[in-house]
Amino acid sequence: MGVITISREYGSDGRTVATRVAEALSYHNIDKELLVEVARKAKVPVSEVERYDEQPEHPALRILRKFLTPGYADTLTGLSEYEWWATVTVTELSEHKDQALTTMDEEVYAKLTAEVAEQLADQGDVVLLGRGGQAMLKDRRDALHVRVVSTQNFKLDVVKTRDQLTCDEDAIRRMREVDDRRKTYIKRHYKVEWDDPNLYHLMVNTGLLSVDGAVDAIVCAAHNALQR
Repeated sequence: MGVITISREYGSDGRTVATRVAEALSYHNIDKELLVEVARKAKVPVSEVERYDEQPEHPALRILRKFLTPGYADTLTGLSEYEWWATVTVTELSEHKDQALTTMDEEVYAKLTAEVAEQLADQGDVVLLGRGGQAMLKDRRDALHVRVVSTQNFKLDVVKTRDQLTCDEDAIRRMREVDDRRKTYIKRHYKVEWDDPNLYHLMVNTGLLSVDGAVDAIVCAAHNALQR
């Protein structure tokens, strides 16, 4: 029983690694579900939570006005960042029309995310992808923290395919933008450097090991560290 947190460079295919690790260990893979749980707690649409998902908020951004429109909470849109999220229905939200929506901002999002992550970790046998899990759960003895990195060529291939980009320059720009956002978010809320090796028990390189090799290494580490 335990929790595995996976932090990843953009383009390293860390999401696939997380999915396969969970399958190999019969753990529950927590990715989109975490955002749904945060939305439940905040009583806001999932699309609103997605605004702050590993993304630092501009200080001047005002985000609540459109959510005060009657009936808005009945229409939930999906995540758009990588076009991997279909429309999500959270029944509880439409049952609370009379209640004021929680004022969602980056601080509230980070706080609720930490609460949900702790609750999920308490249940055990979970793989938690991103969202600062390596920092939120750094003091847990039942946690294995993993960093997924990769070679430039590997990441270029992944990003160009995933984001339908045709040139290396655009893919490199995209990688820097996403990684910089994640780095800023982790630094702001947890006062740690996102790529600090001291945060992790294990670092794997999908470009050198392949995705399958990275999965095997993590599963082996999990058997040694979490299932003794």
